[in-house]
Amino acid sequence: MPPDVLRFGDDLELDRVAYELRRAGRALKLERIPMEILLLLVERRGQLITRTDIIGRIWGQDVFLDTDNSINSAIRKIRQVLKDDPENPVFVQTVTGKGYRFIAAVTERTVPDTQPVAAGNPEVKSQPIEPVEQAATAQFALPPFPRSSERLRWQLRWMVPLAALVVLLAIGIYVLRVRTRSHPTAVQHRVMLAVLPFANLSNDPEQEYFSDGLTEETITDLGELNPERLGVIARTSSTANKHTNKTITQIGHELGVDYVLEGSVRREGGVARISAQLIRVKDQVHLWAHNYDRETGGLLALQTELGRAIAQQVQVKLTPSYGNRSLNKYAANPEAYELYLKGRFYLNKRTFPEIDKSTDYFEQSIAKDPGFALAYAGLADSYLANAITSPQTFDPKAKAAASRALELDDGLGEAHAALGAEKADFEYDWQGAEQEFKRAIELNPNDADAHFRYSWTYLTPLGKSEEAIAEMKKALELDPFSRIDNTVFGCTYFYARRYELAQEQFDTAINLDPDFFVPHYQLAWLYSQLGQYQNAITELTKGRLLSGDDRVKIAASEEVILRKAFAAGGARGFWQQIQAEDKIDLEVGEFAAAQVYARLGDKEKTLERLDRNYEEREALGTLLNVDPAFDSLRSDPRFGDLARRMGLTPNAKDQ
Repeated sequence: MPPDVLRFGDDLELDRVAYELRRAGRALKLERIPMEILLLLVERRGQLITRTDIIGRIWGQDVFLDTDNSINSAIRKIRQVLKDDPENPVFVQTVTGKGYRFIAAVTERTVPDTQPVAAGNPEVKSQPIEPVEQAATAQFALPPFPRSSERLRWQLRWMVPLAALVVLLAIGIYVLRVRTRSHPTAVQHRVMLAVLPFANLSNDPEQEYFSDGLTEETITDLGELNPERLGVIARTSSTANKHTNKTITQIGHELGVDYVLEGSVRREGGVARISAQLIRVKDQVHLWAHNYDRETGGLLALQTELGRAIAQQVQVKLTPSYGNRSLNKYAANPEAYELYLKGRFYLNKRTFPEIDKSTDYFEQSIAKDPGFALAYAGLADSYLANAITSPQTFDPKAKAAASRALELDDGLGEAHAALGAEKADFEYDWQGAEQEFKRAIELNPNDADAHFRYSWTYLTPLGKSEEAIAEMKKALELDPFSRIDNTVFGCTYFYARRYELAQEQFDTAINLDPDFFVPHYQLAWLYSQLGQYQNAITELTKGRLLSGDDRVKIAASEEVILRKAFAAGGARGFWQQIQAEDKIDLEVGEFAAAQVYARLGDKEKTLERLDRNYEEREALGTLLNVDPAFDSLRSDPRFGDLARRMGLTPNAKDQ
């Protein structure tokens, strides 16, 4: 029998029988949905509680409503009443992209049957309730149960509306069942799989690129098996568990997967021994294991063999296209394939020196095998990564590399996604970009990067906010630990004018990686939009201190100057000081010059900078039509003309 009272913290207790949360004996106000979620969290303390779990508890599994806002609101109310800080939680921890976990210690107490309970026995006095809380509770309280002389009238009075309620519930259940039958895929379970980083057992750190590259290629190949039935967690989130001491159960719950594939690589000379095993998360049963000895040039056949074996074990039927898929993207030359793996290894580090290294390796790979499609796709991605600093130089190169990859293999989703990004960011060819992104997702719906790029570089600039949010959710389902995806999801909410959700998402990104500077910059921009300039200064300073560049040395003094400027001149003083700082045009993540001039009300300089951004194809310039900084310019014909030149519909924010 479940315990009646659950105690946690210094003075908190959750009374299941009285349906009441108390602090030091005093009842606290908590509405039904937050109360039910809190009960679920505390009852299953230490476990990951997914949004699906919450939906099942509150609304039933077959619900067809958008419950995200309700859940987010309920979690906020729980944290408020518990006085829990989401950045440093004591009670409710956010598990990025997956759900929540109650982390406090809990003691249990069961009330004996002979002991009267305040909620059900008028002879026992309950703990005092504050007047406001008592009034709120009274709205939902049933009248006291009548004595025998009044029982019949009481029954008649309550049975009629109760019967009507039962009828309505029956109709609702029938409608949901009909809708479920007409949408069978809505409740069909998709098996989720995580490929953990292959351990490098070669006793040579220089071979790390090989094990990492094989991990990434295995993830890609498995993602193409049957995306409707098998979801594969992306590389970023899978590699977050590299060199971890976590158990398979912990990893599985954090990533929200049913199965985990783990393996190792031992390489000696031109021969690689690869060991792989498939583990079911719920009971840690090893379903399948095998060792493979292959020459380096035979890795393509090995990956195909691995994919088929795993698919059989998780009982997923291979799609016909998988068994007959083109092999053009793979290198016939083993040296070319190895150079490609090195390129991906350095590109994934995402710093500019490593990106330059990746470009060199992709070019070397192509020199070894000019028909190697994957190397061209990798080269396109490396150029796009550098395009943020010099779009005129690198975007045309990215287009050429992606186009060549598709000439060699039109079924290469990575190249379609890269070409879509170039068409959106540089050419403003929105129709072409849409076609490329949709083709990339069609080829591999498990490609988190394709969903991310489709959302951020196409849907968001065009003001298609609901679709952008949906695509970003798909990206995070596949890559929940990606720090940049989590940050940009906050930006997606921001440009959709859903500021509360944007703040929550930026907080999530910061909790995921407190040392990552970008979400602090974005949170500062959000606070400035909300007029919370003291908070904006705090976050801007944090971003500068974490950025790792020369700005770190003067960040503290700049904070003092900014606070003085705001104290003296309010919002205008803040923006004047930002404009006076000579690096606003150079730092990725800082406020761009056009935005700052717009906040200062300098229309001429704002339009001048926007025109320059257009000519130079500056990064994020495509967002001008959804950025609230430019709302005051939308009635200006020159702004509308610029939007049309970029292929953007004026006032896309209102779509």
